[in-house]
Amino acid sequence: MNCKNCLEKQCSNKEKGFNATYPPQNAKPEDLPKITSIFLILTRDCNLKCKYCYVDKEHDNITYETAIDAVEFIAKNSLEYKDIPSLNFFGGEPTLRWNDIIVPLTRYVRSKYGKNFTLSMTSNGILFDDEKLKFMKENDIGLLFSIDGDKKTQDLNRPTRDGHSSFDILKDKIPLILKYFPNVTFRSTTDHDNVSEFFNNHKFAVENGFKSVFNIVNVFTNWSEDEKSELKRQIDMLGEYYARIKLEKRNICFSPFDEMFSKLKRIKEANCSNSYRKIGEGFLGFGRCGIGASRFASVGTDGKLYSCQEMVGNRESGHVFVIGDIYNGEDNKARLEIIKKYDPKKVACSTGINTCRNCKMNNICDGSCLINNYFTSGDFNIMPSILCFYYQQLLDKAEDIQNKYNIY
Repeated sequence: MNCKNCLEKQCSNKEKGFNATYPPQNAKPEDLPKITSIFLILTRDCNLKCKYCYVDKEHDNITYETAIDAVEFIAKNSLEYKDIPSLNFFGGEPTLRWNDIIVPLTRYVRSKYGKNFTLSMTSNGILFDDEKLKFMKENDIGLLFSIDGDKKTQDLNRPTRDGHSSFDILKDKIPLILKYFPNVTFRSTTDHDNVSEFFNNHKFAVENGFKSVFNIVNVFTNWSEDEKSELKRQIDMLGEYYARIKLEKRNICFSPFDEMFSKLKRIKEANCSNSYRKIGEGFLGFGRCGIGASRFASVGTDGKLYSCQEMVGNRESGHVFVIGDIYNGEDNKARLEIIKKYDPKKVACSTGINTCRNCKMNNICDGSCLINNYFTSGDFNIMPSILCFYYQQLLDKAEDIQNKYNIY
């Protein structure tokens, strides 16, 4: 599913005009940037069995030696740009490799590079305790916390590997996580069979102290018309709740709902200038993540470089997204082959071009998560219809809130 790490980097690059991260659109192989920021896959194993997970769960683990080599690979590349290298501990569930990878690798990085090396982690939190969280805080390891909601939703979407309740494990850990990471994002997925809990799960997050909630719908399953109608109803409830929060001047973010207000502004600008899908124009890959156009990539357990972490170890498509390895460097010809498969002007909803013509976002659409598009259709340029529907409902509600409450 969409990774918030990717979305934050993508949005940040757009806001900054992409700066030096993306070369020009007509870049030659030798012009492509070296990789300086990675998702390091520590294992493909996990202690949960999330029903929408894309990972082929195997006992496939990185060695400490390969992890060290990955650190040195991006550190060396960063020198060329006078950049700060960045590494996210990823999985599977990375904390399964706490003692033999995370702790010694963190100590190695902090001893050799100090604070001039960004570390972070994406975790389901099951193995967290006071000692681990304290270690992360002391060593400046950022956190993205994957959790889908209250007990009903969490246990339906994300049971333990043996089928038991993961919420019962997490419920007492949530205050501890927030103690050490008060601004951590509550990263969640809504599925078709728990869509009626969409609003409740956002409210659950806020009432338990989270200030940032990122939610995406499961695009890998079929949604009935009744379920889509319920999603629309839930978004309306969330919008009214959001309005109350903003009117109370509370600093809480619901993403991607918040993003719709900037989209409304971009839509207006695009319509006024009669422009069509020009976001990122002039930059390689139109400034998109996941396709090898920037300094971001993922390192598999064997040291191979992938354009997106979702493709590491994927039996069907993973090999298409290999862009080199940490021992021989980037394969820039392979990167360009991936990049040229994407064209925002060709992006369309899976239900057909007529859906796009009637969409308010048509002039600014960039296809959203290109890797999820590829998973669902084999084409970067074909968006899952449920994602189009989701964004359209969020946009309509954001516009309604603007008109009713003068909130932007």
